[in-house]
Order: sequence, then C-alpha cells, then structure tokens
Amino acid sequence: MFERQVASNAGGESLNLDGVALSYHEVNRRANRLARLLARRGAGPEKIVALAFPRSAEMVVAVLAVAKTGAAFLPVDPEYPADRVEFMLSDARPLLVLTDQAAAGRLPGGPDRIAVDDPAVVAEVAQYSEDDLDVVTVSPDALAYVIYTSGSTGRPKGVAVTHRGLANLAVAKAERLALNRHSRVLQFASPSFDAFITELTATFESGATLVIPPQATLVGPVLEEVIAERGVTHVVLPPVAAASMSPAAVPGLECLVVAGEACSGDLVARWATAARMINAYGPTEATVCATMTQPLTGGATPPIGSAINGVTCYVLDDSLRMTAPGVRGELYLAGEGLARGYLGRSALTASRFVADPFAADGSRMYRTGDLVSMREDGALDFHGRTDDQIKLRGFRIELGEVESAVVSHPSVDQAVAVVREDAPDARRIVAYVLPAAGAAPTARELREHAAGFLPAHMVPAAFVPMDAFPLTPSGKLDRAALPAPAEGPAPAGRAPGNAEEELFCAIFSEMFEGAEVTAESNFFELGGDSMLAVTVIRKARRAGLSISPRSIIEQPTVEALAAIARQNKEKAQLSAPA
Repeated sequence: MFERQVASNAGGESLNLDGVALSYHEVNRRANRLARLLARRGAGPEKIVALAFPRSAEMVVAVLAVAKTGAAFLPVDPEYPADRVEFMLSDARPLLVLTDQAAAGRLPGGPDRIAVDDPAVVAEVAQYSEDDLDVVTVSPDALAYVIYTSGSTGRPKGVAVTHRGLANLAVAKAERLALNRHSRVLQFASPSFDAFITELTATFESGATLVIPPQATLVGPVLEEVIAERGVTHVVLPPVAAASMSPAAVPGLECLVVAGEACSGDLVARWATAARMINAYGPTEATVCATMTQPLTGGATPPIGSAINGVTCYVLDDSLRMTAPGVRGELYLAGEGLARGYLGRSALTASRFVADPFAADGSRMYRTGDLVSMREDGALDFHGRTDDQIKLRGFRIELGEVESAVVSHPSVDQAVAVVREDAPDARRIVAYVLPAAGAAPTARELREHAAGFLPAHMVPAAFVPMDAFPLTPSGKLDRAALPAPAEGPAPAGRAPGNAEEELFCAIFSEMFEGAEVTAESNFFELGGDSMLAVTVIRKARRAGLSISPRSIIEQPTVEALAAIARQNKEKAQLSAPA
C-alpha cells in the first residue's frame, strides 16, 4: 500500500512533524534500510518485533520496516509501568525490541534491543540499500500486528490481527473519510492504541499526510492550536477530546470522526454544521473499526452506524437468533476484519470467536459483549455492556484488571472497581476496598501501588474504604448501593513557599471551589480525576510549566508537582541553544 503511493506520489508529503515535511520517497528510503537490518536479525513472517517509541517519525518508519520484512509489530508504550511492559514482552516473546536511546533505558530486560539512534546502528543502517526489498510472500491471514488490551483476569491480552483485516480497514476508512492527497490527518492516538492504526493506514491508502504533533497532552487549546497551525483537515478523536474544542478555533477542519465511547447529541449539534462528522465503533478484535455512520446532522444522540465494507453485523438473542428491528441483543461481528484471536490464549479465543451459524464456509464471528438494537435502516444503537468492560475517554478497560491491581496490595483483602458519574460529564473509576485485618491503607498508598501496574488512564481517581460491600437480596454485590466518594477540603498544611507552588495552589483553588489549598494538598483528595488532570496540565503549560499525566498520578501534591515542574523548566533552559 505504501509503496504504491511511493510509485505514484514520491514527492508527496507523507509525514509532517515540527513543521518539517518528509516525502513518501524519503520515508520509504528510511524504511527500506531499516527493514534490511531487521531481516538480518531474523525478522520475517510470523515473527514479532516490538516497537517502543512515542509519537514520532521513527515509529512510522519502524512500522513500515517491519511490514516490509513480512513480520508483525507489537507497539509498546515506554511510559507504561515496567511490570506491564515486562508482561507484554514475556507474553508476546518478540524477536527483538526496536526503540530509541531515550526509551531504551526505561525498558525492562528481555529481548535484544536495537536503538535506532545509537551511532553504531545509524552507521550500520546507512550501509544498506534504500531500494525496495524483494516482495515477501505472506498469506492475507498472516500476523500483521499485536495490540494488548485490558484483561478481565488482571492479565492484559494480546489481540493478533491479520493483514486481511488491515487492508480492509485502510480502504474503508479512506473512503468514508473522503481522504485524498491534499488531506492532512492528525496522529492523535498513542502508537500503543489501535486508533493509531486507523490514522496510519487511512493516510497511506489515500496518499495523504500524517501530521505528528509535539509530545504534549492534546486537549482543549493545545489541540486546537496543533490542528489550526499544522493545517489538519481530518481527525479521529474520543468524544471528550472533541468536546474540549471549539469549531470556531479550527475552521480548516473538514472531517471529525468520534469513537471510543458514547457520543452525545449536544456534541453532534456543536460539530455537525462545522465539519463532516462521523460516529464510529469497533473493538480491537475486529481490526479497530466495524461500523460508521453517514455524516451526522441535527442534535440527537447518534447511532454507532452500520457495518463498513467487509464486515457483517448480527444482533442476536441468547439462543443466537437474530432479533427484530428495535429489539436489543448482543452484537456479533463477522467478515474480513476478524482477528485470529488472543495470542497464546486458545481457551479465551474459543470463548469469544465462535462459529458463525449464518455462514456455510466454516467462518467465525466475534462476540463483542455489547448490547445494541438495529434500526430499520440497518444502523445500530448502543445500549451498554453485558459484562464489566467499559470504555472511558476512548480507552477500553476491564474493571477486573483494575480490581486485580488494587487487591494485590498487601493491605487489601477485597476490591471492587466501578465507573461513577457523580457530576455531569465527569465519569471516573472509583475503587472500593475492604482492608486486610488490622490494616488501614491510605488512598495515596493504594494509588501509587496501582500506578505501578496500570497505565495512567486505568488508575482509580478515588479509593473508598469499606467495612463490608452492600449486597442484593440474592447475595450479589449491589453496585448501585456503593456510596459516592467523600470529598471535601484538604487538611491544613503549610503555605506555598515558591512561585511554582503558588501557581499550583492557584490552579487547584480555581478548580476546587471552596477547598482550602495548601502546599501539601493532594489533587485526588480534593476530588480530581484523570480528565481534570488534563486541565491542570493545560493551565500549568500556559504559565510556562510542564508536567506529565503520570507525574500527577504518582506525585499529586502541590509541593511535588511544583518541584517536578521546576526541574523540567531548568532542564529545558539548560538544553536551549545559546
């Protein structure tokens, strides 16, 4: 797909980062050389190469290089907790890890690492030919990539996706988004999430430009600025990110695709007249996207759309019979996009990828666990889940994995995780814990412990100690009776002692009206969550200070954040050109 664009559009802009444009020809040259190095190290069909990069041109080149060898890639976020990265690498058993020097130091031990910016590697790669490699013959059902998703048992699971699914996704997305060589697609998603695959393949299928943003939290004014200044025409965003922008701030935006969680009618009303707005849905097991709407109009809650080309949607009852229009049932997916299953998890694969009773060719369908109903025109309305899996701000989360991380703390006997919305549009994960006998773990201790196992978006925003869990008359957990987290002013503490502490105290005071904020105040104890953390980051950035989401998770006090921001500022000043 990429080489076809090189042949017809060699000088066209393939990547744009920090205002620097790379042509299709230049990216192809780099990928060819790197592919030859990988091939010499044993990369080939059914082998896996892990890629540990942030958003960068290097990540895109690495994906293409792996594909050129016929191997499959496994994206790994170097910012993930070390235990999680170690599990992914030991579970997938990649041939090697391709990374850069900055990320290499944060990775746990395991497979051989190749840092693409190591001088010795740079010198070796430069010796190889930049011409296209001989075509490696692989089956359409060969492994293209593996992405890990949250697991209900506490173990992430690797979804094994095929080339057939990847090709189907690329064509469907490019067509539905009306992409062409003049389009500029924002790489919003982290490479470790499969929305990145949509952005990448749709761009290259149509000969468009992939715009790689700076390493910043993309929300609100920061997101608006990137879209406007870089001439972005197409974006794929979770609804919460779309809601943080004003259409007036991005007049050049032509197409907005929202996906990952429910889209409200208010959001449609705001955007549908400003851009081509599409609501999309799909699990990783069906190669990212299974359904899309036509361009939305009006202000009603939209459906999740109808099947894209190559995908079949069934709405079935408990006996696997098709339901009538308007009647709820579980959504099953079949067709080109189905993944092979879960890497090394045959029993789990067999339970979710089942025989398709409506096909005569022995093919399978995927049981999504999503409750939907079908309209007369074939569009699907979403009604929730049949299990404890959730989508929160675009991320797929198994609450069982959150519970497993919390209960692994030695002072916790039992834990239950739920998603609460105690204030409008403020959904967050709350963990309820039964302490072990004689123990009294603090919320800070539990949060720091959970952050050692979970990505930042899965760490509970609040921890509620319980004497006992409420039960229904039948003896089951009564989730509806779980109390709201108690929130209130922070305890007294010392006054801010420097300019950075004064700034964070001011930010917290503005966000948590009525709270007594001191240098020792804790963001989460004041009522913060991962979405409000983005607001803190944005406000701090406007004042010239930089902190990361993980900094807030791990060190959420005013005092600690001020110290981190001051260190980051000093580092930036030292590295700035004279």
